[in-house]
Amino acid sequence: MINRGQRREGQPVLIQTGSSTKLERVPFVEKSFREHWIQELIHTQPSLLPIDDIDSNFAPLIPLGREIPTSVGSIDNLFISPEGYLTIVETKLWRNPEARREVVGQILDYAKELNKWSFTDLNNAVMTCSENKEGIIESIKRYEPIDEGEIQYLIDNISKNLNRGRFLLLIVGDGIRESVEDMVEYLSQTPQLFFTLALIELQVFKFPKEIDSFLVIPQVVTRTQEITRAIFRVEGSQSQNLKINIDPDLGNEEVKQGRSSHKRFTITADDFFEQLEQNTDNNTVDFVKKMMRDCEERGYYIHWGQGSVVVKLSDPEDSGVKITLFVIDKRGTIALGWSAGQLERLGLPRELSYKYSSNTAMLFKNVKPSPKYPEGWIRPVPLKDVIEVAEKFMDCVDIFVKDISEVMENQNV
Repeated sequence: MINRGQRREGQPVLIQTGSSTKLERVPFVEKSFREHWIQELIHTQPSLLPIDDIDSNFAPLIPLGREIPTSVGSIDNLFISPEGYLTIVETKLWRNPEARREVVGQILDYAKELNKWSFTDLNNAVMTCSENKEGIIESIKRYEPIDEGEIQYLIDNISKNLNRGRFLLLIVGDGIRESVEDMVEYLSQTPQLFFTLALIELQVFKFPKEIDSFLVIPQVVTRTQEITRAIFRVEGSQSQNLKINIDPDLGNEEVKQGRSSHKRFTITADDFFEQLEQNTDNNTVDFVKKMMRDCEERGYYIHWGQGSVVVKLSDPEDSGVKITLFVIDKRGTIALGWSAGQLERLGLPRELSYKYSSNTAMLFKNVKPSPKYPEGWIRPVPLKDVIEVAEKFMDCVDIFVKDISEVMENQNV
């Protein structure tokens, strides 16, 4: 399925004291910059790419390097998320004639090549191109702390994503041509496309009378959406040696079971449950699955990661702020936190969060609100303890949400 970006033509205006100046877009045929300029730009400023608009599981982008060597060519830019999701970027200036014919095929070749790699293969390639000779784990540590106990989990997740071909493929250029969009649409109709592919246009404008000063506006032009009941993985290069593996129960379709129906969990949720089952047992996994479905029915927002699942309340007034209700870790614990600051951003009293923490803490032995951060507990609670008081715990969650809504209503009177 294809989602095409909504193209809008406009011209930025620079407003300065007493004057306004229209910024001039750099023509595609002008050689003001080359492809390596775009590579360096997104390597040093990865937040420029609107990953959350495409697939938030791959965000934030942590750069692993440029010109990553493979047997089918060098990957322009390679990124990884803190949870081990890889993003492959191919940059193109669309004035190049070969861009329209080859760019999609090239990035698919990179994905197929990485699908054959092990974690060690990838790590060696990253260290080969890195100026400071840092490996993958060290690169992630520079952006986000990793406990020593987390390292093996992270390596396993990266290996799994390589094996399954679970990548975000980005084609980034200074102007997207319709013919390239049509190529993506054609490819997305084939069953072998098992990753997300997106085209991002970087509209580049130059400031008047200033050398090497640009305004860059990113725009998602097209992206594929995967809607599947299962992932089909085709292995083998010759027709007589083909092997087809099917990973079932992945996707988002509703599945009937007797009189009830529920949604299957996403691919990222499946990763989380695999980790959770390794650390707990089937009973705990079943409990969390039911808990998440109950939260979905209540209208709560659920963010899945390989390491945790976070249940949040979206601001009813659509400010974009989400209030954390609780977090379940892959080790099999549940915790509160962060909601006080989120409430404050909405102009709501932090005391609502303190009350919620106190009410839920009373459900468990030897648990009380943290003296320093009273919106959370002094320690995480094992899920086996939550199972015993599950209904009462969800009642506390609902009361917290109700209190927030009532305060917001009173403020709007």
